[in-house]
Amino acid sequence: MGNKLSQILCQLYNSSKLPWLIIGIGIILRLIRYLYNPSLWFDESDTAIDIISRPFSDLINPSPDWSSKYPYGFLIVEKIATQVFGNSEYALRFFPLIFGMVSLFLFYKVAKHYLRPKAGLIAVGLFAVLDPMIYYSSELKPYSGDLAFALLIFIASIYIESKKLNISRIAFYGILGAVSIWFSYPSIFVLLGVGLCLAIYSLAKREWPRLGGLSIVYFMWALSFMACYFIYIRNLQSNFDMSVEELLMLERSFVPFPPKSLNDLKWIIDSFFEVFNNPVGLTFTGLAAFTFLTGCLFLFRNNKEKFYLLITPILFTMLASVLHQYPFKGRLIVFLVPFILFFIAEGVEYVKEQINMKSAIPGMMLVGILFVYPLSWAAYHAKTPSSTEEIKPVINYIKNHWQKDDVIYVHYYAQYAFEYYTKFHPDKYEFDGGEHIVGIAPRGWYRTWRKQHVSKYYKSDVPVVQTSADIFKEYIKDLNQLKGRKRVWVLFTSVIVKDGINEEKFFIYHLEKTGKRLDSFGRSGIAVVYLYDLSDTSS
Repeated sequence: MGNKLSQILCQLYNSSKLPWLIIGIGIILRLIRYLYNPSLWFDESDTAIDIISRPFSDLINPSPDWSSKYPYGFLIVEKIATQVFGNSEYALRFFPLIFGMVSLFLFYKVAKHYLRPKAGLIAVGLFAVLDPMIYYSSELKPYSGDLAFALLIFIASIYIESKKLNISRIAFYGILGAVSIWFSYPSIFVLLGVGLCLAIYSLAKREWPRLGGLSIVYFMWALSFMACYFIYIRNLQSNFDMSVEELLMLERSFVPFPPKSLNDLKWIIDSFFEVFNNPVGLTFTGLAAFTFLTGCLFLFRNNKEKFYLLITPILFTMLASVLHQYPFKGRLIVFLVPFILFFIAEGVEYVKEQINMKSAIPGMMLVGILFVYPLSWAAYHAKTPSSTEEIKPVINYIKNHWQKDDVIYVHYYAQYAFEYYTKFHPDKYEFDGGEHIVGIAPRGWYRTWRKQHVSKYYKSDVPVVQTSADIFKEYIKDLNQLKGRKRVWVLFTSVIVKDGINEEKFFIYHLEKTGKRLDSFGRSGIAVVYLYDLSDTSS
């Protein structure tokens, strides 16, 4: 029985159908997460409202209400989705899902060209089941599109590299790169990487006609980038009161190079390992780092052309980060995950080959260790899909327990999700005879979110900077306007902490002193509502 099972597994491992089976599993995992249909969370809901509330003609302009920062092409396809399918979560997440599923096929195509067969299988397997790759395929964000365009550029480069450049191929390659820039900001780093490598290879081989054709392609890319920058990106940057650079420096998102202190050196080392956890999604970051470096060394020794093509997008992104032009952190470098996985897969396969000279078991254990957590998370989330915030059940609970003259106090961080589900969702929640109050936010909040609303909450001459003590005084003042109300629903989503103080707990502490809790529903940090009787004004 054992030998028969071993033979079946061996046949499956060597079957040409296995990659397609893996891709099928990847598609199913992405569909499960999409069909689970979690509530739009903060980032998604503000994007949704901005897209739904503005016409096509206005999307090229900075939003009057939001600090919109997504690529113009992404906003356009999202607007198309709402026009065709409506304003539901399914419609808004439709294109991220399509990009995510298409990326599986594109990834396999690129891996098949650049990696050895068994290394390619490892890479495809990881890409199919890694949790961030699944998650970003069902979120209203452009990151799955970044993945798709990065891989599409590489596939086009493979095609161009193997063919004689004629007018139609020059036009195809030029237009693809030009369009990519409008749909995916980081595609510029991929274009720079492959463009530089192809130019150097042509120069080294003295292929002057090819170099001339590539020059036309690069000119088209440059024109597109300049148009995108001057027509769209520059206006977005002016829409930020706090500069993007200032904001990202606060988050330590730029590579400090050359390092000027031990903290800078520590940041570089920590960030190197952190990349394998976020955005790649591997738990054993030390092992991932080792196999990545091993894969880099293997490819450099055995095929320098492939090595440089795969490494240059990473290097150009790091260079942009050193120059404070692009953050090298988290979800913003999701588009680099395929290239990182290619090196990891080659590293794993090389180590396996060295180990297998003595025994096959350690090599199998190495692969098993690398896959154990991704597979576990994939299985867990297939059974119990996760959500960042889950406001729908909470609003539904309020609706089912609603009484005349009730009022809802919406914590400022929950206001956009609440607004989407009560004004823009196809099955919007309506509360007869009641009202809702959006809670005051810190003064700095209005530098980024709903800037023209600042006068509703603060005088224009109030300084932007507030101490935490001043902010919490404003919260108390805002809550005190609710005194005398018989039934007040107080709604929270994500936990916000300022100077070690959990805002939700602070609000509840004050409400417990001034009123009586009647009910509560939900989960703190996901979405929760508390019902208070504040009719006793003597407290």
